[in-house]
Amino acid sequence: MRELIEKYRWADQDEDLVLTLAVTTCGSVDEVVSAYGGSGRGPVLLTHDDAWVPQEDFGSYFHVQVLTEGSRTVMIEPNGWAGSLPGIARRASSRGFFLSVHWSMSGTRRVVEARGGAVVSWFNPFLIAEPGGAGDLVPAWAEDTVFDDEWPNASSFAAVELRTGLAVDRSWFTTPLPTYRIPDPDQLLADDSKARTP
Repeated sequence: MRELIEKYRWADQDEDLVLTLAVTTCGSVDEVVSAYGGSGRGPVLLTHDDAWVPQEDFGSYFHVQVLTEGSRTVMIEPNGWAGSLPGIARRASSRGFFLSVHWSMSGTRRVVEARGGAVVSWFNPFLIAEPGGAGDLVPAWAEDTVFDDEWPNASSFAAVELRTGLAVDRSWFTTPLPTYRIPDPDQLLADDSKARTP
């Protein structure tokens, strides 16, 4: 894990790198975008920085950027959190595997893992050893993994590679990617009483 964290130290050097990044093996791009509440029609090409929703529209909609790497689909939400919610993880893993890492401007951290429509992991990777983690689902692999709180973003990307075998490419955050508009996840999942619980 230490070598992987070193590899991703660049992720802690950009204060605008605030996001949820997820990887899934479940279905086509259209199916994945649909799981996030969007439509596969009409994406626009935007860089990560350009895909931030304007402050005046924040909370009314968000963006998810989607790319494919072999059999896996990567979803990046600039300053968004849909992929950190158990309700979205269940939808996006209905026919496969889903893993997401999330960090916010306020310092919130979350790792979510789901398989076959069921959430199997949901935890703050930097509070594993702390009391009061009621409701967290901490898997054995996380307890054996050293998340470095001096390099939290790098640690999150290292966990993605560790769990999926997929290396996070720095160019994803500077290259224009297909970007889809999605609803506020709380609106999308308003009828799901367990949307925020594993």
